Amino acid sequence: MAGGLFLSSLILKWIETISRTARSIMHGDMSRRIPLRGTDDELDHLSESLNAMLDRNEFLIASLKQVSNDIAHDMRRPLARLRQNLERAIGTSAPSDTMHEQVASAIGDLDAALEIFSSLLKLAQLESGAWNNEMEPLDPARLLESVLEPYRSVMEDHGQDLATDIMPACPAITGHPVLLRQAFSNLIENAIRHTPRHTTITARVTASGTGIHIEIADNGPGIPAGAMLRVFDRFVRLDTSRTHDGNGLGLSMVKAIVRLHAGTIILSDNSPGLKCVIHLPTGHR
Repeated sequence: MAGGLFLSSLILKWIETISRTARSIMHGDMSRRIPLRGTDDELDHLSESLNAMLDRNEFLIASLKQVSNDIAHDMRRPLARLRQNLERAIGTSAPSDTMHEQVASAIGDLDAALEIFSSLLKLAQLESGAWNNEMEPLDPARLLESVLEPYRSVMEDHGQDLATDIMPACPAITGHPVLLRQAFSNLIENAIRHTPRHTTITARVTASGTGIHIEIADNGPGIPAGAMLRVFDRFVRLDTSRTHDGNGLGLSMVKAIVRLHAGTIILSDNSPGLKCVIHLPTGHR
C-alpha cells in the first residue's frame, strides 16, 4: 500500500506539472517546457518527447508568423507604387468619367490591403518588443478619458450611451501612450460597431494591489462563450457575413499591446453584453 501510494503521488505530481505547462502554453507562453526530473526513467523519456513536440510546434508557429510578416513587408512596396500610378491615372480623367469611379474604387481596395499589411508588420514589431525602450510614466485614467472624448459624438449618432466610472487619483503606470491609445480605441470602436441602438457602453478604471484595471463593457448582444479566446487570433471575424468593416486584426493588436506592457486581457459575459478587462501592472519597467 505504501509503495502504491508513493507511485500514485509521483505520477500525480508529474501529471500536474504537465497540466501547468499546458495551461501556460494555452495562455500564450510558447517557451514553457516540462521540467525533467533527471531520473532517466520512462517519465523523463516521455517528458523529453513532449518537449521535442513542443519545440517543433513553436518552430512551425514562428515560421508561419515570419512568412506572413515577410509577405506583408514585400507586398507593401509594389502595392504602394500601384496606388501612386492609379492616383496619376485618376488625375487625368474627368470626375464624371466611368473610369474615374473604377479607379477610385480600386484605390479604396488598395488602401484596405495596405492597412492589413501595415497591421501585420506592427503586430510583428509588438511581439518582438520593439517599443520596450519607449515607455514612460502615464496616468491611465487621463489617457482613457482623452480617448473617449472624440467618441462621445459618435455614440450619440449611433443612438448609444456612454457611462464612465474613472477613479480621479489613479496610480501611474509605465507604458507607451500611442500604443495604449490604439488599444483603447480598438475596444471602444468594437463596442460601437457591434452593438445596436440604445446600448450603454461603460468605461471604468479601478486600482488593485497589483495594478490598474481598465474595463470596456456593453449591454449588447455579446459573443458566444466559445469565441472568447478565439477572437484574439489573427483574421478571426465572428461576423461571417462581413457586413461590418474590419480585417480581423484589431483584437490581435490589442492583445499584443497589452502583453508588451506585461499585462493581461480577459473577455467575459456582461449578462447581457460583453466585458473586456485589461490589467496593467503599476510596477512594470
